[in-house]
Amino acid sequence: MKTGLISILLFFLTFTTNAEETEGIDYCHDAKINQDWLKMIGEYPKDAIILKLAGLREGLCLMIDRGQISHEQGIDIWEDERQRSMVDRGQEQAKKMPKYIL
Repeated sequence: MKTGLISILLFFLTFTTNAEETEGIDYCHDAKINQDWLKMIGEYPKDAIILKLAGLREGLCLMIDRGQISHEQGIDIWEDERQRSMVDRGQEQAKKMPKYIL
């Protein structure tokens, strides 16, 4: 279980971005990234954070393809939610840790 949670956190970290890194990268249509997401959903079908991020990604990609938002706006929205999700995951893990009294 711990290795699964660690891999989820590492997965989130692989999508860290900054302006220089995102230039020219198409996160919506990259076959490897799409496969990684499908695999993650398959491995963790009940993980609310994974499902939330997968749904957000699909929606943002659709909006970018339709021209409703820019690629940069999509990245900004994604990064905000990814950061929030990492905090949520950390809080979930903290609640599961044993309470030690010193």
